[in-house]
Amino acid sequence: MIQWGINALNHGSSLAVFRDGEFVGDKISSTDDNLSPEMYKRFIEYYGTPDRIFWYENPWLKKARQLYAGQYKTAFSLDNLPSRKLKEWGLGYAPITYTPHHASHAAAGYYTSPFNHAAVVVLDAIGEFECATIWNCMHGEMNKVWSAKYPHSLGLFYSAFTQMLGLTPIQDEHLLQKMAQQGDPKRFKNEVDSYFGPHGLELTYNFHRGVHNWDPIPHNLQEQCDIAAAVQAKFSAIVHSIMFKAKDLTKADSLVYMGGCAMNSDANWYFEHLFKYRWSLPNPGDPSSAMGAVLYHTKNRVHLDLPPVKHIAINI
Repeated sequence: MIQWGINALNHGSSLAVFRDGEFVGDKISSTDDNLSPEMYKRFIEYYGTPDRIFWYENPWLKKARQLYAGQYKTAFSLDNLPSRKLKEWGLGYAPITYTPHHASHAAAGYYTSPFNHAAVVVLDAIGEFECATIWNCMHGEMNKVWSAKYPHSLGLFYSAFTQMLGLTPIQDEHLLQKMAQQGDPKRFKNEVDSYFGPHGLELTYNFHRGVHNWDPIPHNLQEQCDIAAAVQAKFSAIVHSIMFKAKDLTKADSLVYMGGCAMNSDANWYFEHLFKYRWSLPNPGDPSSAMGAVLYHTKNRVHLDLPPVKHIAINI
């Protein structure tokens, strides 16, 4: 049986191919929103026709969240349904299995890790409704033990300030991180802290459409760096609190960290002491979700020959 995992119709795309439960190849698009139909045809020629396609998220839950967020035009459009797009790409014959977005992230990390028992933490901007999850994974099974839902999103918070500082969100967050290294985190600490309630990842402001209540807009580079430093400090503190929660809920010595927020290397050294063993993928964001969409259902272990992981100190 040939199984495909697909992540598409977002800010990045990926395709993973499995044959009889074994991972045989993938393709990640770092620049285009969607892999081309020609690419799918080449994969069919090389690997064979897919018997089943696993999609990296649940589109109907996503549309429910879009309705909740007031994105009515997108929510009511049927043109962006995976079934319609797959038909356009010449793949309409294959049955589709939908996978929750955070489950795809978590499975990609857990089933490629060497751990039997692990706390799996997923932090990103937004999936369907979930923006942060903790999973207690043991003996090949995944059990979600905590989640934070839209609009309480650490990823949206960081990306909104990325945009506010004149950068491109979901792309230039690493530049905000660099700016933060040149700033004073105390100067705007109170202003940034005011966006959060008293209980960790509890936002008092919806950052989905950016930061629109910051006055005045920063007008020089040092002020921008100081804002970035305050944002980075708050981000790191919230990540640290979530890792404490993961340790408490799972009692695991091993950590798997996934989602776009995992790429923030300056936040990651804060919690290294909590877990004796640590694992992540070189790109823990959406590109690995194609693989995770399949692994969540098959529960097969995958051993990969990976390039170095730069955002976290791997210890296995």
